[in-house]
Amino acid sequence: MTERTPTPTPPEVGRWTGMGEALGRFALQTLVAIVVVGVIGALVAWGTGHDIAGGMAGAYYIVGAGLFVVGMFPTGGYSTFRGTITRRKPTGARQEAHFLMGILLIAVGVLFDLTRPF
Repeated sequence: MTERTPTPTPPEVGRWTGMGEALGRFALQTLVAIVVVGVIGALVAWGTGHDIAGGMAGAYYIVGAGLFVVGMFPTGGYSTFRGTITRRKPTGARQEAHFLMGILLIAVGVLFDLTRPF
């Protein structure tokens, strides 16, 4: 008698599959952005003789607003490059929540603006 080989189980498929990995990557990117933007803002404020917390808050506002605008930019459209109207590749958020990172950076800026920890 021959042995039956077990059938492999299919990979899990669903709306929430891989969501934990994506959320972890988003959290790590956001934390890195907060640290890098804060350090650059603090260095600029210190170098120009301004309040460090205010410089950090301003940096968070500027970068956060930029990320929000880029994240909300429409995906697709038409280009008149080379004088012809041609369909162009999407230029939007690439299925990544850059606008959420922008909102979080703005919120950190408000926090630094109100509390003035430095």
